[in-house]
Amino acid sequence: MASPTHDLFGEPPAATNSGGKTKRRFAALSTPLESPLLRVLALGLGLQSVVLALKSARGDLPMLDAAIFSDTGDEKHKTYEYLEYLRPLCPFPIIVTARPGLTLGEHAIKIAHHDVTRTSSPPWFTAGPDGMLPKQCNSEYKKRPVQREIARMIRDRTQQFRLPKEPVVEQWFGMTLDELWRMATAEKAYIHNRYPLTEEPHAMKRHHCEKWLMDRQYRVPPKSSCRYCPYQSDQQWLDMQQNHPEDFAEVVQFDREIRPGFYGMEGSAYLHRSRRPIDEIDFRRMPNQSEADFGCGEGYCGS
Repeated sequence: MASPTHDLFGEPPAATNSGGKTKRRFAALSTPLESPLLRVLALGLGLQSVVLALKSARGDLPMLDAAIFSDTGDEKHKTYEYLEYLRPLCPFPIIVTARPGLTLGEHAIKIAHHDVTRTSSPPWFTAGPDGMLPKQCNSEYKKRPVQREIARMIRDRTQQFRLPKEPVVEQWFGMTLDELWRMATAEKAYIHNRYPLTEEPHAMKRHHCEKWLMDRQYRVPPKSSCRYCPYQSDQQWLDMQQNHPEDFAEVVQFDREIRPGFYGMEGSAYLHRSRRPIDEIDFRRMPNQSEADFGCGEGYCGS
């Protein structure tokens, strides 16, 4: 995924790697609340958010009140398996929430074949004309379900329906020093976003997270995303094809189903940037890509 044209300070994103001054400005965005009502983790079940969950469980970081995983209904099978592995390792609840109604995959197929409101379309690649659909899935299927769960937890704790107008909840995200451009302030007045893996003494880069898990004999989680997410490198597609045939078979069928894109759309939609049916692609012959080019920016999935 392309990086933003400007960072949170209105500067070119290259500045995020251009010295200590800018890094300190980013780090200032991640500070603890003095006495939060709740501490919750936006659990994407990827490498970084799993490290945060386990750091809290071990007492390296303050104890979380909960980790919240928003399930699109279409995560990879190995991700669901890892969720069950993680549960007994955490002394706090792992809450699984979801958008009411259709799964993301069901919604994507419905809008491809029926004239219905298109509120949550994933960013398929399009051909004729070439392009990419806007990404709406993260907000509707990841961010908002977590926000609703946080609101419910606040009301349960305070026994008041009206939500606070000031930050009372620390919401943790698993972003690391090599992802500073992904940091953002919270949309909701009662939530304060925090990024502990950018703060000393817990600051890490992504590769440090894998080493941290292995050094402590934890299983390393699989790359987290929906099975059919287009923000996947060819190496990830190849791994799915070779090692997770059940997932890949579902992806092949899904790729055929979403070909119309959305009802009335000009051209065709595809999961892969080559704009070809995914079962016709030899991923070993595709140009090399950096994994940093792929992923959602907001921290609710893929981290």
